Amino acid sequence: MVSKKQKEAGFQTFSGDLKADRIGAVVLMYGVEQYLVKWAVDAIRKKYVQPATEAMDYAVLDGTAASPAEIVSACETFPMLSEKRVVWVKNMTPLKNLKSVAGYGEDGVDQILKYIKDPNPGAIVVFSNEETDGRSKLVKALKKQGSCYEFGKLTDTELISFARKRFRSARVEISQADLHFLVEATGYRNNESEYRLFHFENDIRKLIAYGGDRVSREDIQSTISGDGDTFIFNLIDGISGNDKTKALEILYNKMKEDAYGAIPIAAAIISQVELMLSIREFMDSDRGLRSPAAISKYTGVHEFRVKKAMNYVRRYSLAEMRSMMLSAYEAYMDIITGMMSPQLALEMFIARIGA
Repeated sequence: MVSKKQKEAGFQTFSGDLKADRIGAVVLMYGVEQYLVKWAVDAIRKKYVQPATEAMDYAVLDGTAASPAEIVSACETFPMLSEKRVVWVKNMTPLKNLKSVAGYGEDGVDQILKYIKDPNPGAIVVFSNEETDGRSKLVKALKKQGSCYEFGKLTDTELISFARKRFRSARVEISQADLHFLVEATGYRNNESEYRLFHFENDIRKLIAYGGDRVSREDIQSTISGDGDTFIFNLIDGISGNDKTKALEILYNKMKEDAYGAIPIAAAIISQVELMLSIREFMDSDRGLRSPAAISKYTGVHEFRVKKAMNYVRRYSLAEMRSMMLSAYEAYMDIITGMMSPQLALEMFIARIGA
């Protein structure tokens, strides 16, 4: 009987099963942390596939294009010299929506269901996608017959452990307090954040390259991209410091990164200014919601993000925040309607603030 693991700490359960050789012939992996999915598949490959015959005994299929017949054919092939043949069907969107790939009618699904019930004992097939539909026959069969691992976001403690290992491996020192600060600064735990472990690892690499033998809090503040707030706060720093030249320079540098990113930039500004306006309204109200913790609990926005925004909110009155919000909306409308060029619309936004 194949081990069935559902809704547990994915990477911990997986590690235990791999060590105990409990990985089944059919595996389902899903969740927002696709970094961990890749890590898990790599671990399976390293355990069961001989490096000398990896080209023959390890196959990666694109789940957005591979047909059921192609998947089954790859799985039914026996290994050459390895203990197991490993097949990874990545980004298999039919786990979420069967109609996303041609060939997933009743006959196509039945081909895969038939294989799942009687898999090749000489192979391990991993089906993965960020999202799944638990109501579909395909997902139900995988969860019933195979090993199932959900890789969700890590906890703060797990993130700190993740970072510490990488700093130690690079022989770079960082204090426990600054590790906590690093995790908060990334915004990883923000509910609405799309910052993932791929981004976190890249930021750690930048810190290692930037900080020398020891990473300081100042290094973190200067280097971490976080969940996107940093650019907007730097922009507001220039505006509120009455340094429009600095603000424009920040804008131009951002535009250089993505010449076609004016709409996402304007949308990000609106999102941040909306949050700041909400915080200002809470701070000015008689409801007693003035602390970051209280506002965070009420809005569902991560407390660190609220605390960070409050430092800027205090520079503006409620009326000024509303004016800033209106200017952000106007810039966005000017861009999407073509009334102004994207750069000019954003320049006008900067010019209006504090004018």
